[in-house]
Amino acid sequence: MKDKRLISVIVSLIFFIPGVAIEKATGIFAAYFTLYALAWTAAAWSVALKAARNISRGIIFDENFLMLIASVGAFVLNLVFKDFAELNSRGGGEAMMDGVLVMILYQVGEYFQALAVRRSRKNIRSLLSLRPDSATVLRGGKEVTVSPEDVETGETVIVRAGERIPLDGKVTDGASYIDTSAITGESVPVYAGQGSEVKSGCIASDGLIQIEVTKKFEESTACRMLALVEDAAEKKSAQETFISKFAKIYTPIVCAAAVAIAVIPSLIIQLAYGVNAWNDWIYTALSLLVVSCPCALVISVPLTFFGGIGGASKLGILIKGANCFSAFASADTVAVDKTGTLTEGRFAIKENRTDEETFGMLVACENKFNHPIARAFDLPTPYVCTSAEDVAGHGIRAVCDGKKVVAGNSTFLRGCGIKFEDAHSPFTVIYIAVNGEYKGYVTVADKVRPSSVRAIKALRADGEKTVMLTCDKKEVALAVAKETGVDETRFGLLPEDKAEEVRKLQRNGHKVIFCGDGINDAPVLATADIGCAMGGIGSDAAIEAADVVIMNDDLTKVLKGKKHARKVISVAMQNIVGSIIIKVAIMALAIALPAFPLWLAIIGDVGVCLAAIANSFRVLTR
Repeated sequence: MKDKRLISVIVSLIFFIPGVAIEKATGIFAAYFTLYALAWTAAAWSVALKAARNISRGIIFDENFLMLIASVGAFVLNLVFKDFAELNSRGGGEAMMDGVLVMILYQVGEYFQALAVRRSRKNIRSLLSLRPDSATVLRGGKEVTVSPEDVETGETVIVRAGERIPLDGKVTDGASYIDTSAITGESVPVYAGQGSEVKSGCIASDGLIQIEVTKKFEESTACRMLALVEDAAEKKSAQETFISKFAKIYTPIVCAAAVAIAVIPSLIIQLAYGVNAWNDWIYTALSLLVVSCPCALVISVPLTFFGGIGGASKLGILIKGANCFSAFASADTVAVDKTGTLTEGRFAIKENRTDEETFGMLVACENKFNHPIARAFDLPTPYVCTSAEDVAGHGIRAVCDGKKVVAGNSTFLRGCGIKFEDAHSPFTVIYIAVNGEYKGYVTVADKVRPSSVRAIKALRADGEKTVMLTCDKKEVALAVAKETGVDETRFGLLPEDKAEEVRKLQRNGHKVIFCGDGINDAPVLATADIGCAMGGIGSDAAIEAADVVIMNDDLTKVLKGKKHARKVISVAMQNIVGSIIIKVAIMALAIALPAFPLWLAIIGDVGVCLAAIANSFRVLTR
């Protein structure tokens, strides 16, 4: 479409410029009329096709129809009124020249609209450039490198350490820790062994795995996310819906007004004074049609919202539809899940109540394992663990520097005959004994993200109420609430309970954003005014239910998204109000001044349209 518009404008100018020169220099009507007609055809053919197509569908009064009527009418003036030059002192072919200019400038405006849309689309595509260029497939016992599009479901792909997973599937052989940070923002690699499901766009950190493909390329995670955002343009905002309704009512009224302006004053002057004024008032009516065209609104407002989606993508925020901006901008309450949203979803040492030697031996023992709690002890230590046994769900038995170490929960240590006092901590407590003697305890907890603390502080400073909704126990919830600074906390909630809590907030007059990342958050994401899925594609259910997707787990982007949404709404309203005010002013001049030139009406229309489009470009910037 870009090339067609440019070619149309260039070809039209090739005929138009000589036409103007011949008209001014020689005044040979046949010569400049032919050149103007060719110039008009080159610029107007696509508009004529659109108008014809829309009329066949019952859509008559749109910008294409107005442009055609105004430009064709200008040609008719020159053909019907042979004394046009003498009566109007404008020159013999100026009306035709204006008719061509209408189409050339309209195509220029359309080109800039398309340019803005392409720029927005490019931003979205660059965000989601997660798809590998190739996939290694096992075919006939041999490894074959092909394009991911050519891989069928059921085939087996091989992914080595450091390679990106090309398609969604299930691990059938091998094991690896999967780096999902590019997709979900999770910094902790996820272990994937036989039977584990993996998603495209993630990276195998170590080892070699074979994956049975379960989804075709176009259905894979990265492709689906791209399609999700590109389809968002189909969801209209309240402002876009208003413009569509406005144009359907406004355009027929303007057409009727133009007919009245062309006929009524001409008849009155003819009957009262015997003066032929038809050409002047028809020309005024044409000027009115040109300047009244609502293209500044019907182009710039949808463009603002589509550009807003592209601008949000540069922030790492995927907004699923233009209809989300208004609610996002006006929300006054942010409700958040705890695990994976406020916290990192991985354990870290919270408190150490042991001596240096005991802690060092515990680190050496835990480093023999790879379960979530053990990863919290990934620290250097001079001690050497020679044997270790994991008692699943309870603790460990080990030998470190010749000493017997047992560590685990209270039930485990009591079972080992160790006497100790309860730590009374809300977090996970690991009690330690060396050679049968109790040596203290270490607490571990899901680590609060530093960005969450900053985000809650910033949201409260911006005037938002913050609420934490979690299924966790009271002690843990209150400890995290204290650390993050949320205003209110609800704990021990099932998924349906979270949704009910959001409904209570809504009944009290609040507009609520809910941020969560798991499949259990889907009900409340759908209930909130704006459901915000954290972690990119944490779960299919969450992404389907959400209105907004944060491509990593940084909660500070919620406030960035809100500010961006406010900017988008502000720009849209500037375009609506500004365009209407300027157009009404120029329409008044066109009616008040019968000699108001058509080219000035074109500047009024296309100029306002281009100004509105230029203003819309601001939503593409941070």
